[in-house]
Amino acid sequence: MALSRDAQRVKRTVEQLLRDQGDDLRLRDHLEGIRKDPAFSSLTWFWGPELYRRNRVVFREIILNHFSDFERGFWGGKRIKWRNHADRLEAWLTATREHRDTSLSRRLLAWKFANDRWGIAEEPWCKALTAEYRAATSAAAQAAVLDEFDVWFRLDEQTATELYRINPSCSKFVLKHLPFQFSFWGGEQRQPWREMIRMAEDAGDEELAFTLYRRQIDAKEWRRDITRLAQEIADPERLNSELKKRHPQGYGLKLSDGVLDLLKLRGRDVMPYVREQLSTIVGGWTGRDSVEKLLQFAESQGWWNLWTAIVRTANDPKYFNRETQRLLDDKRLDASARVERLRGLAGVSREWNWPGFGLARVHSLDDDTAVALYQRYPHLVRGPFKPNVVPNWWRGGPKLLAAALDANDEELVDLLASRYVTRVGYDTAWNRKEQSKILASAGDLSSIYQSLRDRDEATFARRAATVLTQIPAFAIYGYDQLLRTNDLARLLFVRSFSAYLASPSAVRDLIEGSEIHVQMLGYRVLAQPDERARRLAAETLDILQGTLLRPLHRKTRLSAFGALFNAACYDLSSAQRVLKRARDALRLPDKKYPKEELVELIAKILHTWPELRSERERPVIHGLQETAA
Repeated sequence: MALSRDAQRVKRTVEQLLRDQGDDLRLRDHLEGIRKDPAFSSLTWFWGPELYRRNRVVFREIILNHFSDFERGFWGGKRIKWRNHADRLEAWLTATREHRDTSLSRRLLAWKFANDRWGIAEEPWCKALTAEYRAATSAAAQAAVLDEFDVWFRLDEQTATELYRINPSCSKFVLKHLPFQFSFWGGEQRQPWREMIRMAEDAGDEELAFTLYRRQIDAKEWRRDITRLAQEIADPERLNSELKKRHPQGYGLKLSDGVLDLLKLRGRDVMPYVREQLSTIVGGWTGRDSVEKLLQFAESQGWWNLWTAIVRTANDPKYFNRETQRLLDDKRLDASARVERLRGLAGVSREWNWPGFGLARVHSLDDDTAVALYQRYPHLVRGPFKPNVVPNWWRGGPKLLAAALDANDEELVDLLASRYVTRVGYDTAWNRKEQSKILASAGDLSSIYQSLRDRDEATFARRAATVLTQIPAFAIYGYDQLLRTNDLARLLFVRSFSAYLASPSAVRDLIEGSEIHVQMLGYRVLAQPDERARRLAAETLDILQGTLLRPLHRKTRLSAFGALFNAACYDLSSAQRVLKRARDALRLPDKKYPKEELVELIAKILHTWPELRSERERPVIHGLQETAA
């Protein structure tokens, strides 16, 4: 294969270094100098075997970081064929296997069985895997083979059954490389590995058998199986357990018909299973017509817990809005039953939780439905329906906001304002029309709160703090753009500093807010050159002094320094507390901590209160020594 000019140039350079440089460490340093050349990685077939043979420990990092089986070209890249350099690469693969260098062996094997463009040629790959697994003479050797062949590829049933026949301990490897099967378009394409499942059952490997069943079973066959179980198993607890073992896993599966059969056959007996798996039954992107069937059946049976769960879990929010409106319009219901069912619909629909991180999904009410609910049951809108009525990034609620203003409902107005104040305007937004409506509502709220500030600063401070402290953490992105495009944000965040001092409790609420920009606003308010700010900063020093040691963004910490200096200026006792904590912070090992600004804070405190200076911090004046006449 002809090399490009760049590749030829780099190859000559590497050849010269390999020939003339006897010291491995110095050779590695020279290679570090040319590794950024795009042609270097495409010559892995050349320098890789040589460096590995010479010193696999010293050159391991370079080999792994620059390993490539592609050659870059003007029109993209093309895969370097293994057969063009088979002698060198086969010897290299043998050496890596002898040294149990699994990560490198895996890459070389993937190269050896690679397709011309992307991925792995799965048929020869599976044949090689089977042959080497069969040739392995011990369980440890078999595990090493599986480790080397553990790349992304899809097993076929013949290979899987042969591996399992040789050693059943390969079941985890088999499950890891099952083929993916989707059913979004048209009929089911899932084909169970019946021979494999039979072998697992004969071996008593129930976990493997049921996992294969769940990931491969066709929805129609599953429906027949669960119907048979419902007819044969009388004990509800055992029935739910067996149903759970067989519940299909995958995407695009239409399971509602089978679940409906179960409910008709066994009723409440199968409710634990249905409720546990409801998100996979009606919570996907397909089979929306199935939601209707389950809703109608649950309603006909009077199973309102299941009915509300289906409405909340359904992926399409139209069911949530439709059923809410239908409850409001149903004149046959008494007030207590209507309110109870409405409460069942309110709140979070689904949750996904991981360690330290979680997501919640909430269906939003349409503006007209929200207004109808508010006019009928305002306490529900201010209570359990609160997350369902607040504006989101792509849609506001101008009618609900107008209704709350007409009713002089401060609580609801402040809640809605806490979401409008975070909405940023972008010229490139995909929903510019709706965005302009949201920003217009924010502008109307700005006029209302500004008028309140001009009349009564204390009331404004209380209301503004209520708005800002309801902003969720991490809800503000693009703070500078927010101030440029949102009138309400400009009013509350930068144009009302002095007004907040009219309500000390409001300022304390700000510095304890969950959103970092709200906290920074509180620090800036306390940093004003105002006697009220100094007194309030000293009164809140129990909170402020923690900003010296806890993690904060640089801008937020600098704002906190201003508030701390104001507290130190108020009285000697406060100054001593701030100075002690500031000196502790000066010893922190954090390299990103603004130490120069911290030294400035200490210096300003010592300048204000000279009696706090230590012996070494007192100024020394040097002059000429007087001599006797």
